[in-house]
Amino acid sequence: MKIRDRITLAVRLRLEQNEGEREAVRRAVQFLALPPGGPLAAKLIYKTVDAVWHGIGDTSTDFSFYTKRAILAGVYSATLAFWLQDDSEGRAKTWEFLDRRIGDVMNIYKVRARVEPLLKSVPSPFAALMRLRDAVSNRKG
Repeated sequence: MKIRDRITLAVRLRLEQNEGEREAVRRAVQFLALPPGGPLAAKLIYKTVDAVWHGIGDTSTDFSFYTKRAILAGVYSATLAFWLQDDSEGRAKTWEFLDRRIGDVMNIYKVRARVEPLLKSVPSPFAALMRLRDAVSNRKG
């Protein structure tokens, strides 16, 4: 199963787990949206997305560890908000919404894969500044 499919399934299972408690979830979200609830909201979202990534087998420890969680936090939060107001049969509109959000994220990675090789051919501005600094230093000396 592709990572995209595993993440989609994990988020869907998390929301379905709370299906019988939608009103309680709605009230909790409303409470956590208030300024005093911000730190707890961030902690709960982090724990959820971290559990999703660990649950699908992610073992990253580099910078991508943080970017994956930050991106999924946005997807999860938006999907949760959509799920809370969705009254479609079987929450079909929520699952379509989730698929679109995951698709948006995957497009970011596709663009990144195309742009990175191009960026490697662009001269480093830092290298140019270092050469300029050295040239100025050599004139003075």
